[in-house]
Amino acid sequence: LWAQHLYIRLEFVINNAIGVHPKALLNYDTIDASTKALIDDKMKGYASPKDFYTQKIVEGVATLAASVYPKRIIVRLSDFKSNEYKSLIGGEQYEPD
Repeated sequence: LWAQHLYIRLEFVINNAIGVHPKALLNYDTIDASTKALIDDKMKGYASPKDFYTQKIVEGVATLAASVYPKRIIVRLSDFKSNEYKSLIGGEQYEPD
């Protein structure tokens, strides 16, 4: 079974391709200017923060899937810990110490 499938951990895509805390994207209109500037730099070319997040997930999973085609992939949902989410852009505002 392991040789026939690629297991993808979604937090790998979130950390490497997105790099922004999901709540910072959801609350984009109300976040501070310096965080917004960092997010703007990351999401150039995308219509909105939500589009950026969802399209980066799609792009990341599709890229990894294409690399092993015709094998199947299994995507494991994120199990980030608070300290891992805290390290993302905007994470300081949403995760405890």
